[in-house]
Amino acid sequence: MAEDMFQWHWFIEWGTPNSAHMYGIEKILYHGRSKYQDIMVAIVKDLGKALILDGKTQSAIVDEFVYHESLVHPAMILHGKPEKVLILGGGEGATAREVLRFKSVKRVVMVDIDEEVVKVSKEYLPEWHRGAFDDPRFELIIMDGLKYVEEANEKFDVIIADLADPLEAGPAYKLYTKEYYEKLKKLLNPGGVFVTQATSPTITTFTHAVIFNTIKSVFKYASIYHVYVRSFDGVWGFVIASDTKDPRSLTPEVIDKYLAENVEGENRFYEGIIHLSMFAVPKYLRKAIESIKDIATLEKPVFMPA
Repeated sequence: MAEDMFQWHWFIEWGTPNSAHMYGIEKILYHGRSKYQDIMVAIVKDLGKALILDGKTQSAIVDEFVYHESLVHPAMILHGKPEKVLILGGGEGATAREVLRFKSVKRVVMVDIDEEVVKVSKEYLPEWHRGAFDDPRFELIIMDGLKYVEEANEKFDVIIADLADPLEAGPAYKLYTKEYYEKLKKLLNPGGVFVTQATSPTITTFTHAVIFNTIKSVFKYASIYHVYVRSFDGVWGFVIASDTKDPRSLTPEVIDKYLAENVEGENRFYEGIIHLSMFAVPKYLRKAIESIKDIATLEKPVFMPA
């Protein structure tokens, strides 16, 4: 066993400046660099095939469905009958895959800044996108999400932000500001729903809370929820928002009935009872989040710890 440990490379992923987790990489399937970031697809011990960007695991085959079902399904069901959906980010194609499973969907626009990530995902991650890029309802736009939201005149029923974390040196931090959310809200049809990944509520509590506070300052209803993601080695958070609908009003019975009648195929993770657990934030964490009052603006953005 000890000898086997040294037959692969070790990959260290930093969560904060003071903590990290480590995985063994059995095989590198692709490694390159786009004009925006380092891109790797590798077979990772315990996780299987994984997409790693700038040293951060984006998703792994062992549980990518946990993240993507959690990101997509609550917002889609909350809307009720989404026909037009905007995805910001989502280069692997798995977010689009989940959206396209909804029978009501007629048009999906995905805006991603990094064409190279999309190309690599098309070739190396077929288990993720499962042909979503070729669906006639799907349109890919290679563009900065900030620029797209500023210039777009099309409206959507649901907007899903599957973006990189707000790193100080990265391209995404402006997409977590109040000014951005105000512009994004104008692209929603009446009754529209917005959802975003929001970093980890336990590892990066301050960042998570500021994203929540910022969205809450723009929308009438905003809620945090979270799931455990094995490939992220921790709990991952999301924020869902609307001016007309509260996701906490959804019951397990309503969710399970909706999934059975309106979604192609069967989920592997998300269902009615799981919805309740996702929105049940532990008291200590709820208090920690409530104690943080900051809002992210272009003048004072929020960043991941560095």
